[in-house]
Amino acid sequence: IDGTVVMTADLLEDLNSVFDGRVPKRWTHDASGAEISWLLPSIGGWFTGLLDRYAQLNTWLENGRKDMKSYCITFFTNAQGFLTGIRQEVTRQHKKDQWALDDVATHTEVLTVDPERVREMPDEGQNIHGLHIEGARWNRTEGKLDESEAKKLSQPMPVIYITAMTGKALRDSGVSYGQSDRYNA
Repeated sequence: IDGTVVMTADLLEDLNSVFDGRVPKRWTHDASGAEISWLLPSIGGWFTGLLDRYAQLNTWLENGRKDMKSYCITFFTNAQGFLTGIRQEVTRQHKKDQWALDDVATHTEVLTVDPERVREMPDEGQNIHGLHIEGARWNRTEGKLDESEAKKLSQPMPVIYITAMTGKALRDSGVSYGQSDRYNA
């Protein structure tokens, strides 16, 4: 090992990407060309995202869920798997009530706070953040969608509480989603 590396075409392409401030394709795609990472136009933004994802996952790994008051949903490669896991966990917590996974639906509540202001973890379900809404904005005081502000295409959503409820519990609580009730979004 004398410190020399043979410069291959692949290594040269990666080096040129870094020099130009772009994310090398081998960092975002596997050998078959399938996307395995998030895509951003600059290497600075991509690397910042990598550090943020590492911090969230490492905190979760080292400290468990007790320190995770809210999860940035966009940091997950498989966000749908995380949401399904929430439903499974809530269903298990209600085992004595004989809840079945097939009978529960995901229930969401948009909170009024930003991730930094979440004080404690919920007893069941999870808080998520990191979502943005385009072409509208969330009115925190009235708890509804409003027209977007001029020249602001994208607005961050506040923290969203996600849990699971049975269809009967949703009907009993008076929650109605109109004709889209079965999607419960």
